[in-house]
Amino acid sequence: MPHRTAVVSALAVVTLAAGCAQAAAEAVPPAVPPVERPAPGPLWAYLDQVDARLATQVNEDRTRACVADAGFMYWPDDPNHELTQDTLPFARAWGYGGLSISTASTAELNAAFVRTLSEADRERYDTALDACATAEVEEPAESWRDDPDFADLYAELDSWVLATVGDPRVHVADAAWSACMGDAGYDVGSPDEAEEQAAAATRGGTLTTDEVQQAEIALAVADLTCRASTGYQDTTRTAWHAVQQEFVEGHRDQLEALVAQHGL
Repeated sequence: MPHRTAVVSALAVVTLAAGCAQAAAEAVPPAVPPVERPAPGPLWAYLDQVDARLATQVNEDRTRACVADAGFMYWPDDPNHELTQDTLPFARAWGYGGLSISTASTAELNAAFVRTLSEADRERYDTALDACATAEVEEPAESWRDDPDFADLYAELDSWVLATVGDPRVHVADAAWSACMGDAGYDVGSPDEAEEQAAAATRGGTLTTDEVQQAEIALAVADLTCRASTGYQDTTRTAWHAVQQEFVEGHRDQLEALVAQHGL
């Protein structure tokens, strides 16, 4: 889900490659669309231009938005695991996605949706998808992360990821959210802790008894409800963008040089 964990995961793409798993398409609820990628922030104006995975995510979200304008749903290929189904309808059916849907590929999600369409709608969908699809982003032969000219920037960015997690402005949002969750009967300090609690209960998605599923769903619904009532997403996004801006202001010349030398 795109709260602090998603931001850190997306930032950590400078060091980690995303994985991809498979699952049966029958587990997919095609009526629930993925959410739109949050406004990425000032640092992403640079990183999106030099990292193929981030650039792919941008293009995929453009395709999603374009297909949505045509009246259809499209699950973007999400190499950074940031474009997830972070909605109450999804939570009510699948919790955090730690149940059987958690390993469904985007190809399976899209295929499941297409199977719900009439023949006429499928033709319109195919036409819209062809018109909306963006060019694939090719991985450069040499990554900027291996360029000694930007070794210092890479190291500072890696350290900054850890500093972002502990930003006091995020703790303010966590406290309001945690109080709301306490009123709902849950003792958790942040949405990260709630997801970790659910993952532990499902043993990474391998334990899916009805009791465990219902517990995860109840926790996820309370989580999403409290995020909405406390303004959690807006507060944390504002904080993250402010932290990004601080990094950009301290490294603008390096970032501009990075784009000039390694822009895709």
